[in-house]
Amino acid sequence: MKPVISLPFLLWPFMQSCGFVYEWHLTGNYYLIAVDTKEDMDVCYHQQEDEDAPYTGITGASVYAVGYDGDFILVKAYRALRDSMGISLQRYDKNTTDYYIIPVDNTQEAWEAQENKFGTFSRKDFEVRRKELGVPDDIVFKEL
Repeated sequence: MKPVISLPFLLWPFMQSCGFVYEWHLTGNYYLIAVDTKEDMDVCYHQQEDEDAPYTGITGASVYAVGYDGDFILVKAYRALRDSMGISLQRYDKNTTDYYIIPVDNTQEAWEAQENKFGTFSRKDFEVRRKELGVPDDIVFKEL
């Protein structure tokens, strides 16, 4: 008689390794996610009502500060270093900060969340756009 090993038992070690290093719910369908290291933090969109929906990155990795309310998410991220072909090298220039403004919209599709962000901005351009969009001054950045 051959021993029978159930498939879930065999898959358990692999399923355990599929989690995130860091996951923080911001507001609505928006999360901070780091897959491998906290240096790779990204603001992501995930439709909560669909458990099988993927987490879709909005800003790219290297987020180090966020501020948010129910209407806007503000993001500071280090600029990704790129090679001569423009491909990201998975390293970041910690002397250069890019800014993003994400309008909160929990009714959109994930690809729309990627398209509907504002940025990347320099600090000066970020402040101008923040005023144009009516983002409240009481949203402050919190370092991660």
